[in-house]
Amino acid sequence: MAERPLLVLADAQDVAAQAFVMRHHKDGARLLKPSDLSLAGWCHRVGDPAASVAVVDGLALPASMIRGVVTRLSAVAPTQLPHVAEADRGYVASEMTAFLGAWLSALACPVVNRPRVPSLSGPAWCQQQWTKRALDLDVPAVPVRRELRAGSTMPTQHTVPAGCVRFDVIGPTILGDGHPRLRSHARRLADSAGMALLGVYFDADDRDACFVGADPWPDLSDEAIGNALMECLP
Repeated sequence: MAERPLLVLADAQDVAAQAFVMRHHKDGARLLKPSDLSLAGWCHRVGDPAASVAVVDGLALPASMIRGVVTRLSAVAPTQLPHVAEADRGYVASEMTAFLGAWLSALACPVVNRPRVPSLSGPAWCQQQWTKRALDLDVPAVPVRRELRAGSTMPTQHTVPAGCVRFDVIGPTILGDGHPRLRSHARRLADSAGMALLGVYFDADDRDACFVGADPWPDLSDEAIGNALMECLP
Protein backbone atom coordinates (compact mmCIF):
# COMPACT_ATOMS: atom_id res chain seq x y z
CA MET A 1 0.00 0.00 0.00
CA ALA A 2 1.13 3.56 -0.71
CA GLU A 3 2.85 5.40 2.15
CA ARG A 4 -0.07 7.85 2.53
CA PRO A 5 -3.27 6.44 0.99
CA LEU A 6 -6.15 8.58 -0.24
CA LEU A 7 -9.44 6.92 0.68
CA VAL A 8 -12.54 7.23 -1.50
CA LEU A 9 -15.65 6.41 0.53
CA ALA A 10 -18.19 5.21 -2.00
CA ASP A 11 -20.74 2.57 -2.88
CA ALA A 12 -19.23 -0.65 -4.19
CA GLN A 13 -21.05 -0.02 -7.49
CA ASP A 14 -19.88 3.60 -7.87
CA VAL A 15 -18.34 3.42 -11.35
CA ALA A 16 -16.86 6.94 -11.20
CA ALA A 17 -15.14 6.20 -7.88
CA GLN A 18 -13.78 2.93 -9.23
CA ALA A 19 -12.37 4.65 -12.32
CA PHE A 20 -10.70 7.32 -10.19
CA VAL A 21 -9.15 4.73 -7.87
CA MET A 22 -7.85 2.68 -10.79
CA ARG A 23 -6.32 5.74 -12.49
CA HIS A 24 -4.65 6.98 -9.30
CA HIS A 25 -3.96 3.67 -7.59
CA LYS A 26 -0.22 4.18 -7.92
CA ASP A 27 -0.65 7.51 -6.11
CA GLY A 28 -2.35 5.83 -3.17
CA ALA A 29 -6.06 6.03 -4.07
CA ARG A 30 -8.03 3.24 -2.41
CA LEU A 31 -11.76 2.46 -2.43
CA LEU A 32 -13.43 2.36 0.99
CA LYS A 33 -16.83 0.64 0.85
CA PRO A 34 -19.52 0.59 3.56
CA SER A 35 -19.06 -3.17 3.93
CA ASP A 36 -15.41 -2.58 4.89
CA LEU A 37 -16.57 -1.21 8.23
CA SER A 38 -17.47 -4.77 9.21
CA LEU A 39 -13.78 -5.72 9.19
CA ALA A 40 -12.09 -6.02 12.56
CA GLY A 41 -9.61 -3.33 13.53
CA TRP A 42 -11.51 -0.05 13.14
CA CYS A 43 -11.07 2.41 16.00
CA HIS A 44 -12.38 5.86 16.88
CA ARG A 45 -11.71 7.36 20.29
CA VAL A 46 -13.58 10.53 21.14
CA GLY A 47 -11.13 13.24 22.12
CA ASP A 48 -8.15 11.34 20.74
CA PRO A 49 -8.37 11.47 16.91
CA ALA A 50 -4.73 10.43 16.56
CA ALA A 51 -5.72 7.01 17.88
CA SER A 52 -8.18 6.44 15.02
CA VAL A 53 -7.57 3.42 12.82
CA ALA A 54 -9.17 2.45 9.51
CA VAL A 55 -9.02 -0.93 7.82
CA VAL A 56 -8.25 -0.66 4.10
CA ASP A 57 -7.50 -3.58 1.81
CA GLY A 58 -7.38 -5.72 4.93
CA LEU A 59 -4.63 -3.62 6.54
CA ALA A 60 -4.90 -1.45 9.65
CA LEU A 61 -4.21 2.17 8.74
CA PRO A 62 -3.53 4.75 11.49
CA ALA A 63 -5.17 8.14 10.95
CA SER A 64 -1.75 9.82 10.75
CA MET A 65 -1.01 7.89 7.55
CA ILE A 66 -4.15 8.94 5.68
CA ARG A 67 -3.51 11.58 3.01
CA GLY A 68 -7.18 12.48 2.75
CA VAL A 69 -10.70 11.12 2.32
CA VAL A 70 -13.12 11.80 -0.51
CA THR A 71 -16.72 11.12 0.53
CA ARG A 72 -19.27 10.09 -2.08
CA LEU A 73 -21.98 8.87 0.29
CA SER A 74 -24.59 10.87 2.14
CA ALA A 75 -25.27 7.86 4.37
CA VAL A 76 -24.81 4.11 4.50
CA ALA A 77 -27.85 2.35 3.06
CA PRO A 78 -29.11 -1.09 4.15
CA THR A 79 -28.79 -2.31 0.54
CA GLN A 80 -25.04 -1.70 0.73
CA LEU A 81 -24.68 -4.33 3.45
CA PRO A 82 -25.68 -7.64 1.83
CA HIS A 83 -23.37 -9.53 4.21
CA VAL A 84 -25.47 -8.44 7.21
CA ALA A 85 -28.59 -10.38 8.21
CA GLU A 86 -31.53 -8.72 6.45
CA ALA A 87 -33.42 -8.04 9.67
CA ASP A 88 -30.42 -6.14 11.06
CA ARG A 89 -29.36 -4.12 8.01
CA GLY A 90 -31.32 -0.98 8.82
CA TYR A 91 -29.90 -0.77 12.33
CA VAL A 92 -26.34 -1.58 11.23
CA ALA A 93 -26.51 0.99 8.40
CA SER A 94 -27.60 3.73 10.81
CA GLU A 95 -24.84 2.80 13.27
CA MET A 96 -22.23 2.80 10.49
CA THR A 97 -23.43 6.21 9.33
CA ALA A 98 -23.12 7.61 12.84
CA PHE A 99 -19.65 6.09 13.26
CA LEU A 100 -18.44 7.45 9.93
CA GLY A 101 -19.79 10.89 10.72
CA ALA A 102 -17.82 11.02 13.96
CA TRP A 103 -14.70 9.42 12.46
CA LEU A 104 -14.58 11.68 9.41
CA SER A 105 -15.26 14.83 11.44
CA ALA A 106 -12.33 14.09 13.75
CA LEU A 107 -9.73 13.42 11.04
CA ALA A 108 -6.96 16.00 10.78
CA CYS A 109 -6.34 15.26 7.10
CA PRO A 110 -8.44 16.86 4.31
CA VAL A 111 -11.96 15.39 3.99
CA VAL A 112 -13.73 16.25 0.73
CA ASN A 113 -16.51 17.02 1.52
CA ARG A 114 -16.63 17.02 5.31
CA PRO A 115 -19.78 15.66 6.98
CA ARG A 116 -22.57 17.99 7.91
CA VAL A 117 -25.29 16.31 9.95
CA PRO A 118 -27.24 14.40 8.75
CA SER A 119 -25.08 13.95 5.62
CA LEU A 120 -21.63 12.36 5.37
CA SER A 121 -20.76 14.56 2.39
CA GLY A 122 -21.46 18.24 2.87
CA PRO A 123 -24.90 19.73 3.52
CA ALA A 124 -27.87 17.61 2.46
CA TRP A 125 -29.67 20.52 0.82
CA CYS A 126 -32.69 20.06 -1.41
CA GLN A 127 -33.18 22.16 -4.53
CA GLN A 128 -35.15 24.79 -2.65
CA GLN A 129 -32.32 25.23 -0.14
CA TRP A 130 -29.68 25.54 -2.84
CA THR A 131 -31.82 28.09 -4.65
CA LYS A 132 -32.31 30.12 -1.48
CA ARG A 133 -28.58 30.06 -0.81
CA ALA A 134 -27.90 31.29 -4.35
CA LEU A 135 -30.37 34.15 -3.95
CA ASP A 136 -28.87 35.03 -0.55
CA LEU A 137 -25.54 35.43 -2.38
CA ASP A 138 -27.15 37.61 -5.07
CA VAL A 139 -26.74 34.82 -7.62
CA PRO A 140 -29.67 34.83 -10.09
CA ALA A 141 -31.58 31.54 -9.87
CA VAL A 142 -34.33 29.78 -11.76
CA PRO A 143 -37.50 29.75 -9.59
CA VAL A 144 -38.37 26.44 -7.98
CA ARG A 145 -41.95 25.27 -7.84
CA ARG A 146 -43.24 22.15 -6.12
CA GLU A 147 -46.77 20.83 -6.28
CA LEU A 148 -47.70 18.19 -3.72
CA ARG A 149 -50.97 16.39 -3.26
CA ALA A 150 -52.22 15.25 0.12
CA GLY A 151 -50.36 12.13 1.18
CA SER A 152 -47.55 12.53 -1.35
CA THR A 153 -43.88 12.79 -0.37
CA MET A 154 -41.47 15.60 -1.13
CA PRO A 155 -39.23 14.83 -4.15
CA THR A 156 -35.69 14.02 -3.03
CA GLN A 157 -33.92 14.43 -6.37
CA HIS A 158 -33.74 17.33 -8.77
CA THR A 159 -33.27 16.70 -12.46
CA VAL A 160 -31.15 19.30 -14.25
CA PRO A 161 -32.59 20.22 -17.67
CA ALA A 162 -30.60 19.31 -20.76
CA GLY A 163 -28.38 22.00 -22.23
CA CYS A 164 -27.26 23.52 -18.94
CA VAL A 165 -23.73 24.86 -18.44
CA ARG A 166 -21.71 23.20 -15.69
CA PHE A 167 -18.76 24.33 -13.61
CA ASP A 168 -16.88 21.97 -11.30
CA VAL A 169 -15.24 23.43 -8.21
CA ILE A 170 -12.32 21.25 -7.07
CA GLY A 171 -10.44 22.96 -4.26
CA PRO A 172 -8.88 26.10 -5.76
CA THR A 173 -9.61 24.94 -9.32
CA ILE A 174 -12.77 25.64 -11.33
CA LEU A 175 -13.37 23.65 -14.50
CA GLY A 176 -15.93 24.60 -17.12
CA ASP A 177 -16.56 26.97 -20.00
CA GLY A 178 -18.68 30.08 -19.64
CA HIS A 179 -18.68 33.70 -18.57
CA PRO A 180 -16.19 34.56 -15.76
CA ARG A 181 -19.10 35.86 -13.69
CA LEU A 182 -20.52 32.33 -13.58
CA ARG A 183 -17.20 31.00 -12.36
CA SER A 184 -17.37 33.53 -9.56
CA HIS A 185 -20.93 32.43 -8.73
CA ALA A 186 -19.82 28.78 -8.60
CA ARG A 187 -16.93 29.62 -6.30
CA ARG A 188 -19.10 31.61 -3.90
CA LEU A 189 -21.73 28.88 -3.74
CA ALA A 190 -19.12 26.20 -2.97
CA ASP A 191 -17.40 28.34 -0.35
CA SER A 192 -20.70 29.31 1.26
CA ALA A 193 -21.68 25.64 1.54
CA GLY A 194 -18.24 24.70 2.88
CA MET A 195 -17.66 22.30 -0.01
CA ALA A 196 -14.29 21.73 -1.66
CA LEU A 197 -15.90 19.60 -4.36
CA LEU A 198 -19.10 20.76 -6.08
CA GLY A 199 -20.69 20.83 -9.51
CA VAL A 200 -22.79 23.92 -10.26
CA TYR A 201 -25.28 24.27 -13.12
CA PHE A 202 -26.50 27.39 -14.94
CA ASP A 203 -29.14 27.72 -17.64
CA ALA A 204 -26.80 29.50 -20.11
CA ASP A 205 -23.14 30.50 -20.55
CA ASP A 206 -23.58 34.31 -20.50
CA ARG A 207 -23.13 36.71 -17.59
CA ASP A 208 -26.85 36.87 -16.82
CA ALA A 209 -27.35 33.09 -16.63
CA CYS A 210 -29.33 31.71 -13.70
CA PHE A 211 -28.36 29.04 -11.19
CA VAL A 212 -30.20 25.76 -11.83
CA GLY A 213 -28.78 23.18 -9.45
CA ALA A 214 -25.80 21.70 -7.64
CA ASP A 215 -24.13 18.29 -7.59
CA PRO A 216 -22.08 17.31 -4.50
CA TRP A 217 -20.37 14.48 -6.37
CA PRO A 218 -18.65 15.63 -9.58
CA ASP A 219 -17.68 12.86 -11.98
CA LEU A 220 -14.35 11.53 -10.68
CA SER A 221 -14.02 9.36 -13.78
CA ASP A 222 -13.35 12.59 -15.69
CA GLU A 223 -9.57 12.79 -15.94
CA ALA A 224 -9.42 16.58 -15.55
CA ILE A 225 -11.56 16.49 -12.41
CA GLY A 226 -9.60 13.59 -10.95
CA ASN A 227 -6.26 15.26 -11.63
CA ALA A 228 -7.43 18.55 -10.11
CA LEU A 229 -8.55 16.69 -6.98
CA MET A 230 -5.18 14.98 -6.60
CA GLU A 231 -3.36 18.28 -7.05
CA CYS A 232 -5.30 20.03 -4.28
CA LEU A 233 -4.43 17.39 -1.68
CA PRO A 234 -1.17 17.73 0.26
